[in-house]
Amino acid sequence: MKSNPRTTRRDFLASSTALAAGTLACQPDAGDGSATPAGAGAHAAADITAGTLAEAEKLHGVTYTAAERDQLLQSIDGQIAGVLQLRDVPRELGLQPAITFDPRLPGVSYPEQVDRIAMSDGAAGALPDAEADIAYASVREQAHWIRTGRLTSRRLTEIYLSRIERLAPGLYCYITVTADQALAQADQSDRELAAGRYRGELHGIPYGIKDCFDTAGIPTTWGAIPFRDQVPDRDARIVTMLREAGAVLLGKLATASLANGYRWYGGKVRNPWNTEEHAGGSSAGPGSATAAGLCSFSIGTDSLGSILNPADQCGIVGLRATFGRVPTEGAMPLTPSLDRIGPLTRRVEDAVPVMAAINGPDPTSASSITMGFEYDARIDPASVRVGYSPDWFREVGFGPGASVPVADAHLNALDALRELGVELVEVELPPFPYQALIPNLYVEAATIYEALTLDGRDDQLPPEGWPDAWRRVRLLSAVDYLQAERLRRGLMHEFHRIYSDVDALFAPTYGSFELLMAMNYTGHPGISLRAGLDESPTRSAGPIPDDPQGEPHTITRNVAFHGRLFEEGTILALARALEERLGVHHHRPPLG
Repeated sequence: MKSNPRTTRRDFLASSTALAAGTLACQPDAGDGSATPAGAGAHAAADITAGTLAEAEKLHGVTYTAAERDQLLQSIDGQIAGVLQLRDVPRELGLQPAITFDPRLPGVSYPEQVDRIAMSDGAAGALPDAEADIAYASVREQAHWIRTGRLTSRRLTEIYLSRIERLAPGLYCYITVTADQALAQADQSDRELAAGRYRGELHGIPYGIKDCFDTAGIPTTWGAIPFRDQVPDRDARIVTMLREAGAVLLGKLATASLANGYRWYGGKVRNPWNTEEHAGGSSAGPGSATAAGLCSFSIGTDSLGSILNPADQCGIVGLRATFGRVPTEGAMPLTPSLDRIGPLTRRVEDAVPVMAAINGPDPTSASSITMGFEYDARIDPASVRVGYSPDWFREVGFGPGASVPVADAHLNALDALRELGVELVEVELPPFPYQALIPNLYVEAATIYEALTLDGRDDQLPPEGWPDAWRRVRLLSAVDYLQAERLRRGLMHEFHRIYSDVDALFAPTYGSFELLMAMNYTGHPGISLRAGLDESPTRSAGPIPDDPQGEPHTITRNVAFHGRLFEEGTILALARALEERLGVHHHRPPLG
């Protein structure tokens, strides 16, 4: 067998526009949904000839000799029969592969952490008169007003429900609003507080959760037509954890159809800064609702930028936790070795109590990692080394032909970080073919949702989303898939080397798509936060305006820190200090 010299590496970025926009996410889990056996009777025996094999070789970039093809013809029917037998075995959607991903490298020790939080000093001030000011206040401010009796959870919940009723339909950001349940939870929070029980900083705080998480008796649609009538009989683990922390569930926020893109069966989720634009994806609803002041905070998921992308698009904070840190039980299964859960907030430090509440072991997941969560706002910036590259501060976007020059806000953020006293260290990414990793994400999702491909229900999904990718990766060989996984392991070693010299990496959120993607495949945590405002004509896909001469709109620009494994506390503290230095978090989108 010889390699085919005419076949070169495919331009995966070009064929993966939705992914390049960072529009994936949702966390896998041992759920209750079962896939319909898809192989039974689906395929009749086909006559396979030497010509069939010769044509198939082109799909895999290999060339066999005539003798090798003749030998294959003696055994290929048995291999196909085995594949069809596999399809006949019923499997729950949440059944994880026997091969599991662990971001930790063998032989490397990672510092243990205990659950310990030291927040910054901050005065909440007087309760505002205007309901919009209350709605846009930070979680810390709202928590202070509730704890001191100036604000009830009932009133705060009613403020959000009123805003949801008025603004959410135009943004397409909520799929299901749980008003009655939310008010009941708020009343319970108020009764507990009156009785002297205070659950912590999330006590009585209303939130929304991406519609990828099971909620008992409440539709969990995954944003997709094939599952729009799905009603679980139990709560996802993090729904339970947030309830135990005192948070009040307002409803289920829009996820793109099976967490790919920004469109669900009800429409395109809109960006509050310019409703002609999408809100990013696939945690589009959390991004839009949080930016529009329709919840105190939200929960999203991320497989390839699906928390960081809507945070960047909507100008809010998005924290993508270390892979394996947050329980995945009861979350939509999608890509078992990639998906992560994290909060979206309007202020950096608001993500801290949320992260503390959802951190914990998951006995149902083979990929769960038990690690404490430490945060100390009093970090000395001068003691921190942050890696960056001047190349990351030249353009933002998804690669050549899909990028625009960085904004002044990005450069100002770099200067502000330097002024904080942080030691900036120039780094260089290893020369890997990063885009060659993308098909592995498609393979995992195609495996979970194989039945949709085989029985034709994938036609009910947006055509620009999963269907074509799933069909395409069925033609990817298992050998090539595992070679990509070996490349992934090599990438993990390279970034371990980089992180041995620096505490974090810093760039515009999309200053390097390769960096953003690599951090997904290595499992490192990341946080995106607002750097400032800018002006741009409407953008329908990616960062490039549809009409460069079109009417300009105010948009946001974000930067991101990527941290060492399990060191969310460090990047949160850096991001908080930078947010305070920049002083641009208070700007609101131009909604009525």
